[in-house]
Amino acid sequence: MPSSQAAARRTRLWPIDAIRGLAVAGMVFYHLMWDLYFVGIYPGDVTQGGWRVFARGIATTFLVLVGFNISLFNRRRPGGVPYRRWLERGLKVLGWGMVISLVTWPIFGRQFIAYGVLHFIGTALLLAPLLLKVEGFAVPLGLAFIAGGRLLGTRYVDTVWLLPLGLRPWQYTSVDYFPLIPWLGVVLLGVGLGPLLVQRLGTRPGPEAPVPTPRWARPAVFLGRHSLVIYILHQPVIIAVLMLSGVRFV
Repeated sequence: MPSSQAAARRTRLWPIDAIRGLAVAGMVFYHLMWDLYFVGIYPGDVTQGGWRVFARGIATTFLVLVGFNISLFNRRRPGGVPYRRWLERGLKVLGWGMVISLVTWPIFGRQFIAYGVLHFIGTALLLAPLLLKVEGFAVPLGLAFIAGGRLLGTRYVDTVWLLPLGLRPWQYTSVDYFPLIPWLGVVLLGVGLGPLLVQRLGTRPGPEAPVPTPRWARPAVFLGRHSLVIYILHQPVIIAVLMLSGVRFV
């Protein structure tokens, strides 16, 4: 393993990975239920009520952690992270988002993922240097973005090209839609709370001694450390299993 990767693993915070892992497990379960709802097997509506709260809670957890990790990643490198690194990371995640778009287009039709969570996270990583510049007042700015999302939710346009901003055509629906407004506000909350969380978790900038992961937390930590791979693969696996069981999506 390259020394940089080894150092990154040594300095990972297992509580953060564990929380992300629990969110991963919740995401896989919710998407399974959504697929069963989409094909008519599950009679309930997973887009409303408690199911909607559950899904939003999972997404919020993920994206607060994205903001926290942006703050932590930058603090652990003397002089900050060069933009080239943010560019590489952002384009990688954004590229996987494009792959997800292409895969979901023939399966879900008009509800395919045009600008989903991977598109959003990739964009947030590209914007990371700007987010870090406002770290000191990221929390109130984040709340303003969230409030702005409620306002845009009642405004409609005649084009799909503004979807990343949160402006969409009337009755637009997608199986996964995470526009910058309001969701960048959630990431900003993580950026703003980053320094406080770092202090509470007892870590500091630079390398430090690894904190052993408790045995009971290892499954969740494993999921958290492989969240991108699981996100990319879990829906194709679920859909493949359902189709092999005789379920038709199209």
